[in-house]
Amino acid sequence: MDQRTRTKPATAQDFHRLADLAHQRGLRVFEVGPNRWFCTSHSDAFKLHVVTGFSCDCQGFVAHARCSHHAALLAHFGWLPEIPFIARTPADCAACCGCGVVAYRSGNPAIRPAAAAA
Repeated sequence: MDQRTRTKPATAQDFHRLADLAHQRGLRVFEVGPNRWFCTSHSDAFKLHVVTGFSCDCQGFVAHARCSHHAALLAHFGWLPEIPFIARTPADCAACCGCGVVAYRSGNPAIRPAAAAA
């Protein structure tokens, strides 16, 4: 049997959520040498994670291809991806199907539209 675990691609919302979580947990990012970045660990106060712009050495990143340490580094540099703005359109309205008019249907013959009653 071939057992593979698949992770869904990370979205901009994922990175922002993880960056907020890193901030709540008090994770700190700092540079030890030229281009050598580390992030503190929430679960172990004496552990530092090696982070780059592409990865982190923690188990969460290895398993899910994203983690709060990596997101903290991205936030530190201002590299968090922008969250796309999705404008709502009238077509998104399930009640009017995009036409702007809501049609009420009822099995009760006493309830008729005003035009049909005249």
